[in-house]
Amino acid sequence: MVRTRIGIMLAQISEAVVGAETIRAYGAEQRTQHRLDTAVVEHRNAAVRAQTLAALAFSTGVVLGGLALGGVVVAGTLLGIGGAVTAGELLAFLFLVQLFTGPVQSATEVLNQLQNAVAGWRRVIGVIQTPVDVADPEVPAAPPPRGPAGMDLVHVDYAYPQGPLVLQDVNLTIPAGASVAVVGETGSGKTTIAKLLTRTMDPTRGTVHLAGVDLREMTLAQLRRRVVIVPQEGFLFDGTIAENVVYGPVRRDPAEARRALYDLGLLDWVADLPAGIETDVGQRGAALSAGERQLIAIARAYLADSDVLILDEATSAVDPATERRIATALDHLTAGRTSVTIAHRLSTAEAADLVVVVDAGEIVQVGTHTELVAQSGRYARMHASWVSASG
Repeated sequence: MVRTRIGIMLAQISEAVVGAETIRAYGAEQRTQHRLDTAVVEHRNAAVRAQTLAALAFSTGVVLGGLALGGVVVAGTLLGIGGAVTAGELLAFLFLVQLFTGPVQSATEVLNQLQNAVAGWRRVIGVIQTPVDVADPEVPAAPPPRGPAGMDLVHVDYAYPQGPLVLQDVNLTIPAGASVAVVGETGSGKTTIAKLLTRTMDPTRGTVHLAGVDLREMTLAQLRRRVVIVPQEGFLFDGTIAENVVYGPVRRDPAEARRALYDLGLLDWVADLPAGIETDVGQRGAALSAGERQLIAIARAYLADSDVLILDEATSAVDPATERRIATALDHLTAGRTSVTIAHRLSTAEAADLVVVVDAGEIVQVGTHTELVAQSGRYARMHASWVSASG
């Protein structure tokens, strides 16, 4: 119970620290303070109860041991007066009694430590025995040759644990070297498709292929070299821009970070920062804006040199100058590669080679922007609404 309460308390504290900006923005300081106080008090109460029981058990052992020795002394003294035992025999018996009662006293302390160890062991075993959602095959298939690769989803269904189907009988062919935009309303299943393409999870039914090879027949190391995702919120590690750009399974020289930024047209932006490429980004990239974090994530993906890029578009909340930089960097990044973009704005779909429209977990339209606008379907209505809102 104490270990559980410690975990809950630390989780509450961590959440409050990470979400401090949101807490201040909504004036929820008192509510958050109450949650933290409750977690601390519950941990304190559990710890006090545990230590009380441990102290009681230890004290009981000491008292019983003392009573046993006292009884032997009293009985031995009376017997000694009567001449039944000698002083040496009494001392020898006291020594033997001490040998028996000493371990009993220390056993209570050992029992307390044992309970702590068992509680920790159970939590570790629980983590170790957590089922692996995505695992390497026992006999991996030969990976397809490098180069822009096509991907296919064949009769794919997917449901999150204990949830309904979010994708139903999805069939999609992504041509090699094409730029594909996946559009749809929030909750339609766009992001789930991206996760299946990168195999962060496996479909409930059906298969996903890379250049004709089932993703489940490839090792994760092979797949991660071939398919890279650039998330909507680029995560940065505490360190410099150069360290974040070269982050990956292969150790790279900081000069490669500079080359990547130059190739993407971002070197002038980096030059304006206080320490250039050695600027510290802070924890989770807190020293940079969301758009700047995205630029570094794009440079990191460029160095990964993958065959397929999965992009979660993130230009809706950045200033025009950063948006232009992101667009230019993405043009360089996707050149000569297959790219799948989760498009939140239809301007991305207009420039794509192929548009995939997802609605309620199903692919309802596939075609070029021009073809889909000419049809009186879901995409034409979405585009007309977007044009009207933009104008």
